[in-house]
Amino acid sequence: MNKYRAAIVGARRGLHHARAYEGIGHMRVVALCEQDPERLRQGLAQLGSAVVGYSDYGQMLDKEKPDIVHAVTAPTIPRARWIEPAAAAGVRALVIEKPIGLRPSEVEAVADAVAQTKMKVIVNHQRRYMPFIQRWEDLQQSPTPSGGVQFVRASTEGPLMDMATHLMDLSLWAVGDVAPEAVWATVEGGGDYDQMAFQCPDAMIATITFPGGVRLLFESAESALGSRDFRGCNGRCNIDIWTDRGRFWWRQFCLSGYQVAGAAWPFLEATNMEADDPSAQRRFTEAIATWLEDENRPHRCRFEVAKLGQDILFAAYRSALLGKRLSWPSLLSDAEWEQLRCRLTGQDAGSLPPTEHGTGEAA
Repeated sequence: MNKYRAAIVGARRGLHHARAYEGIGHMRVVALCEQDPERLRQGLAQLGSAVVGYSDYGQMLDKEKPDIVHAVTAPTIPRARWIEPAAAAGVRALVIEKPIGLRPSEVEAVADAVAQTKMKVIVNHQRRYMPFIQRWEDLQQSPTPSGGVQFVRASTEGPLMDMATHLMDLSLWAVGDVAPEAVWATVEGGGDYDQMAFQCPDAMIATITFPGGVRLLFESAESALGSRDFRGCNGRCNIDIWTDRGRFWWRQFCLSGYQVAGAAWPFLEATNMEADDPSAQRRFTEAIATWLEDENRPHRCRFEVAKLGQDILFAAYRSALLGKRLSWPSLLSDAEWEQLRCRLTGQDAGSLPPTEHGTGEAA
């Protein structure tokens, strides 16, 4: 098996990505890039003397020649900027954080860069490598499988473009990573839409229809909507999957389990994000090397899958803006994004203050 050199951009959450490499013999972190001198110093102190520090991305790529780069930066920094320099430097796989973009044009810019460079781009939806995913797959191969999915209910709390991107990704996993047929949604809140890091509404409720009549009820709010009735469970991320032979569920902080017709007892196991996340991040990291070695074993979190989830969230924005159920595909434009933002903030487009993305004018 080949040995892979990795570089990390960002000395905050990026350190979590870096720690996932510990103990993986054929993969190691060789560089950390961070513009803030103090964060860079502290990050290098945690990662050890074998990791070289840089303040310039291009210089790091030129000198270290990494095989893998993790760009773990704030959502207000468009993700596309990391792709072409990495591809030109010979990087084989790039990991970016969610969300892929805060505006539709940012997502499309990433898609264009991926298509042009043909780089393997992976989005850090690491929950696809948590134990409950394997439990579901084992169940489907057992003598008493759960059967076909009929209905999914997913709820979370926190910024919509933060936790809801993870939850939409899990919802797609549940239905087989297929595109929907229709999207209906409503949103509310967002008084600090322009100042917040994720620049999104405060709450969304959506019904999304997939092929075969499969329905997804999707709820996201700063103060969790649907998760209020999950007693004893933190509302950060919850999903229930009803099938034609039973039910499967996962709570980020509480329990995961399933009950299937023909099985004597339900299966239950405790969940805790603080314990489950490091091992999931490690499996996520190992899977990068697996994909580089074998094209027939693609990463579960590859860009194409993540983009579908992001497009669905933006279609829900558009449904809320237009006030009607939309057939798929129904892609949001930047101008519509601005219209929704103005509606939620009670401002005119011309009066909005400048942001990381430019002025408040419609794109």
